[in-house]
Amino acid sequence: MSFTAFADELPKGTMVENNAFWPDIDLAEFQEAYRLPGEYREALLADRLRLGMLWANKELAGFRARHVEAGRASLSEVPVDDGEMLGDLHPLVLQYVRAVCCHAKGLLLSDYATMLRKNDAQSDAKEAPETADRWFREALSALADMQGTMTIHVEAL
Repeated sequence: MSFTAFADELPKGTMVENNAFWPDIDLAEFQEAYRLPGEYREALLADRLRLGMLWANKELAGFRARHVEAGRASLSEVPVDDGEMLGDLHPLVLQYVRAVCCHAKGLLLSDYATMLRKNDAQSDAKEAPETADRWFREALSALADMQGTMTIHVEAL
């Protein structure tokens, strides 16, 4: 139960639609898995997920083109080793959703600083730019995992 005017959790099954090749993402699962507060309105969450999708889809344009050319209509049709499957969960779909959600959470962190909160004792680490950068790095790492490439992060000292 939230002490704000907003519900703590969104109803399951509210899907944010993607294009045909990439998977749709459940808004409630995003909120729950990435521990997003109920103060984030549904419209804001959906908007940031869409921006995450646009970013990931652009980054993976060549990946998609190769697989569409090979006759695959969706990411879940891309073949992987049998040992990589987790039950009926396709590892590339999991990595894609991870990339989108991490990028969306990074975008949401910049919104967090402007939201009304119950007290001023919130941790500064939640609002620090380094925290958003961490989520953007996680998103890039997920894309690299999907494509079988390595990631290298460089920071200026």
